[in-house]
Amino acid sequence: MRAYALMQQSHRLDADYTTSPMYRRAREQLEAIRAVLPSVKPFSYRGVGRYPFTEYAERGPGWQGEGGALKPDPEPKARSLFLEFLGPEDYQTPYPRAFLRQLEQIEAVQAVLSCKERYEVVEICSPPEYPRDPLGFDVGYWGGGNFSILCDATVWPLWHAPNQSALPDLARAVAALNQHVLFPTELAASDYLRWYTSQPWGEEDPAQFSVMAIGAVVVAAG
Repeated sequence: MRAYALMQQSHRLDADYTTSPMYRRAREQLEAIRAVLPSVKPFSYRGVGRYPFTEYAERGPGWQGEGGALKPDPEPKARSLFLEFLGPEDYQTPYPRAFLRQLEQIEAVQAVLSCKERYEVVEICSPPEYPRDPLGFDVGYWGGGNFSILCDATVWPLWHAPNQSALPDLARAVAALNQHVLFPTELAASDYLRWYTSQPWGEEDPAQFSVMAIGAVVVAAG
């Protein structure tokens, strides 16, 4: 499978995260995670946990408890076009849906964004398909849901933050991450999935997650 999405720029999301109510409440735990992962640079993360453009306008990481939706929608024109391309609910894809199958469709949505600089187009493939300009591999929900088990444990922990005793093992499990804070190989991502789902603090069912190859897309200026 091959799809495309509009992912938010990591530096903007990290600013949302570090100023969020959730970060303030759990600051000691979250800073301990970052301290044992000095090579995990949130600004460099290029995976699928970057609050992509979806069916509704969503606030950044750490704001879920304060009402996650943004109202009014800052991108009504792009949202309307995106919903048109998505089509009717399929009741299988994790909500909110974020992936489109055609590059031309995601480029059309990007073209009508009022804040284009906030997003980048990425290509997402499910092996044995691979992107044309690969960045690395992530593990999360295919199609939507805005959830990466790599991001949620290391970049912006929210739902399943590792406990203190797990941090040395976590550091070893992600030691091979590349400059984009992604796994360099499909095998490394699969190994992480097996390790993560064996942890008492993580999600337990590996079947709900997909190893995804992430690729850069250069969109011509219009």
